[in-house]
Amino acid sequence: MNKELKLIASALALCVTFNVSFPVMAAPENTSIDQHKVKYQELNTEIKQINEKISSLDVEIEEINQNLEENNRKIEDTKIEIENTKNLLIQNEKEMDEAQNKLNIRVRSLYKSNLTSNIILFVLNSESFSDLFNRIHSVSKIISLDKELMKDIDEKKEKLEQTSESLKKNEDELNSLNEEISKDLAEVESKKSEQQSALNELNEQKNEVFAIIEANEKTLVEHPLSIINSSTSSISQIQDAVNTLEGLLPQLTSSYVIGLAQDGIYQGNVIIEEANTPPVAPPSLDEDGKATYQMESTAYTGGGITAIGLKPIHNPNGISTVAVDPNVIPLGSKVHVSGYGVAIASDTGGAIKGNIVDVYFNTHSECVSWGRRQVEVTILAYPGEW
Repeated sequence: MNKELKLIASALALCVTFNVSFPVMAAPENTSIDQHKVKYQELNTEIKQINEKISSLDVEIEEINQNLEENNRKIEDTKIEIENTKNLLIQNEKEMDEAQNKLNIRVRSLYKSNLTSNIILFVLNSESFSDLFNRIHSVSKIISLDKELMKDIDEKKEKLEQTSESLKKNEDELNSLNEEISKDLAEVESKKSEQQSALNELNEQKNEVFAIIEANEKTLVEHPLSIINSSTSSISQIQDAVNTLEGLLPQLTSSYVIGLAQDGIYQGNVIIEEANTPPVAPPSLDEDGKATYQMESTAYTGGGITAIGLKPIHNPNGISTVAVDPNVIPLGSKVHVSGYGVAIASDTGGAIKGNIVDVYFNTHSECVSWGRRQVEVTILAYPGEW
């Protein structure tokens, strides 16, 4: 019960503060708007948190993709090394085959020529011990070179085979690592997808809540807007409606409803301003068709350039400057103001509306002396006639 009394008291206070002429249901609408705004802020907070998680996952995905790219590059480099090693192995096998063929040819040749007898004969035919030693050394060197050639080729082949096996093992490890990285990437992208789904769901809820807020706010401003737009509303009612909209404006969230309220305030002020503008008294016409107005006159001084670009001046023996409402007297008209003299209607002013003429004086004391008075303004010539 106390809660209901507090709610009613709050609604009454709002009406008194903003001079609101709403129906009794305004308080529940305000409560509903406040509740939904709280929900809207909560959703905004959740959305912000999820966006932060998604940003963090994006960073993680970027790092994983970089690792994956680096690993793929290593795999490609390893494949190239393996291919080069295979080519070296093929080249080595060719060299071994060529060396073996040469050795086979040499052995067959020596076999056919009775190698053992020839070598013995070659040694026995030595002319001296020194020649004998040289011949034995030569034969040993030939045999040693053949063995060394075969050994070198065997070692090179063994080294290449080991390198090939090492590279293949490295390739297998890199491929395994690639699978792990791809798996990690899939897991992170799955997490991001889940967060994105949650984000989409929260955004849908946020849009639904905002639609309710907007509908409630629109209902809240409908009554003062209807008063402003009604042709039967009094100026007092329109003023109250404008005051209400101005009081509600800072509390609104929807840009659409804010626009409605601002348009309503503008239209209401235009109606009030037009109502407060004094009506233009119908002019009397002379025999030439020129108009004569009964007007209220004020005075001003200072200023630089008039509305039509002339320098304002007061010249009792010539043409002076006056400010008028262009809707009453066209700018550029030559006029006569009783008690003031001949002047050109070359200036305007924010307060110069309807049957008001503002005459120019060169000093402030002259303006004070002139004061506010009723004058007769006669149009002597319209623009282009003088």
